[in-house]
Parts: sequence; C-alpha cells; structure tokens
Amino acid sequence: MAKSPPKNSVLRKQPVMRKVMLALVPCAAGSVYYFGWRSLAMIVFCCAWGFLLEWLFCRKRNEPVSEAVFITAVLFALIMPPGVGWHVLAVGMGFAIIFSKEVFGGFGRNIFNPALAGRCFVYICFPVALTGVWHPAATEPWGALDRWTTAVRDDGTAAVTSATPMAHLKSGHLVRTWAPDAAETIPFEVGDQDQVEIHNSALIKAQLFGRMSGSMGVTSALLILIGGVYLFWTKTASRTTILSVIITYAVLNQLLFWLGVRPVPGAWPAVFGGGFLLGAFFMATDPVSSPKTEPGRIFFGIIIGTATLVIRNFSIFNGGLMFSILLGNMFAPIIDYGVKAWQDRKKNTGVAAEAG
Repeated sequence: MAKSPPKNSVLRKQPVMRKVMLALVPCAAGSVYYFGWRSLAMIVFCCAWGFLLEWLFCRKRNEPVSEAVFITAVLFALIMPPGVGWHVLAVGMGFAIIFSKEVFGGFGRNIFNPALAGRCFVYICFPVALTGVWHPAATEPWGALDRWTTAVRDDGTAAVTSATPMAHLKSGHLVRTWAPDAAETIPFEVGDQDQVEIHNSALIKAQLFGRMSGSMGVTSALLILIGGVYLFWTKTASRTTILSVIITYAVLNQLLFWLGVRPVPGAWPAVFGGGFLLGAFFMATDPVSSPKTEPGRIFFGIIIGTATLVIRNFSIFNGGLMFSILLGNMFAPIIDYGVKAWQDRKKNTGVAAEAG
C-alpha cells in the first residue's frame, strides 16, 4: 500500500511503482539502442503529457498525482511503433488517463489497464499508423545510438518494413532470416516438421536479441525477461498471474503446433514474439485491474492465454494480447466475486458439517 502523501505534495510516493519503473529500464534502454533517440523522446513526451492530464484532475480533487501515471506512460510508449506520430501519442495518452482512469475516480478505481486501453483506442482510430509502417531495428554493434531514428538510411533514403515477424507467421510463412529492411520467408507448406523447427529456432534467436521490426520496447524478449524476472523474484508482480498467462499460452500453442494446426508457430516463438512477455509480466499483473484472489488470478491467466492464442492465430489481428488483457480486466470483478462466493460456501459447508 502507498503511504499517505504529505500535505501539499504533488506526487504520491509508491515504492511498488518505483520497482516496476526500474524493471522497465532495460526495455526503455533497448528501444533507444534499436530505434534511436526518438524513442526516448517519445517516452519523455508521454510521461510529461500524462502527468499534466492527471494533475489537472487531481488538482480538482485536492489529491496528489500517483506515480503510477509514469508506469502507464512508459508502457504506452513502449508498445507503440517507433515512428508513430506525436499526435497519436497525445490522443492515446489522453484516452488512457482521462477515459480509462480519471472518469472512474482516479488511481485504484479503474477497471481497465490504462496503457492498453489507450493503445486500443489509437489502434482503432489510426490503424495505418499503428500497423502499416514499421522501422527496422539497427544492426550495428553500437545500435542506433548515433542517430535520431532508424527510419532513414545513411544514404538518405527511407528505411521501412511493412511487416513484423508475427505478421509473417500469421500469414503462414516461416521467417528464415531477418534483414534490416526485409525478411526472407518460406510458406509453412515447404519442408517437413524438422524444417519448421529449424526456422523457428532462427526466429527465436532474433526475438531474444531484438534486431527486428516491431513496437519499440518489445522486440527483445531478453530485455523484457531481465525486468520481468526482477518483478517475479521480488514479488512485485503476482507470480500466479504471470505463470498462469505464460503456461496457458505456451501449452496451447505447442499442443496445436504438434497437431499440425497452422499458422500456430509453437510455444517458444509465440511466447517470445509480439510483446507477449511484456504483457504477461507488466500489464496482466496490474494490481488495480486484475483479480485480487489467488484462484481468480489463475482463471484470469487462463482467459488471457486462451484468448491470445485464438486472436493472434485465427482473427484478422496480428497481436491479440492487448484485446485479451482488456477482456480479462472486464471479467476480473466477477471472477473475484465468484471465487469469494465459492470460498464462503465451502467454509459454511465445513462449519455445518462440524456442527452436525
């Protein structure tokens, strides 16, 4: 629980949120390394704009701004394409803070994860900006630390790619190699099961080290794992939720992969790709919008893992985790209600049995 802020304090100190922010540092640093200093500017812009919006509402209620607003801002920035327009960031953060948080009464009262709600809104309003154009990740040893963005090559020409690895998998293609501006792919039908495993292994390596296009903070599964393991080890985030989401999704993917269902890619490429780990460690575990009971967190994770599998592989959307977590948020209150009712009924039955 956060301590009561001193009188006239602008910020409500929240030690837990500071741990989460520390865990996000590897992803934020990776976004700058892979896509340039524009990524850092996007993070700073989202933090400043989000703080201002929340301060305007908190000022009316005579409350300090929660440090959680910076978590929302950083997460929102990290799950955006590195070249997205500033107006899209402003609209998305505005929706995240105002309509996903403040209209419910502020921190601790929101139903949905604000960062994901904001991204969902701009995903619907600006589909081309969110899915049509992706910047390639830098491949030099020093990354993109010497430039503002990777959208322009050294010769001044545009460097963009129209698909992420998850998009290629969704279309039924294996990623053979991943170049700065393009991927070499082959259809699933080419080659046997062993060939599929070989190409999946190559993709996993690329996913771990992040040298591929995608949202700016989710291309490297290794960097996400560094922060995620810290949250898991320090019990800052719910271990039950994390394990339930990852195990459900991995087991279902691997089972369908063995059964030959395409375009399901198998457990490891699915878990390491598309920002799934960022969602599992940092977003599904949001203490406000997720269940409070341990059994409820298990059901919550099963809902998210199953829905992500279905949406990612069989819908028109390449990434399903955003919708899945928001769907889980919607069910979180009734899950807790059902679990508590079952626990009370079980307790009353036990008392009656002892009395009898």
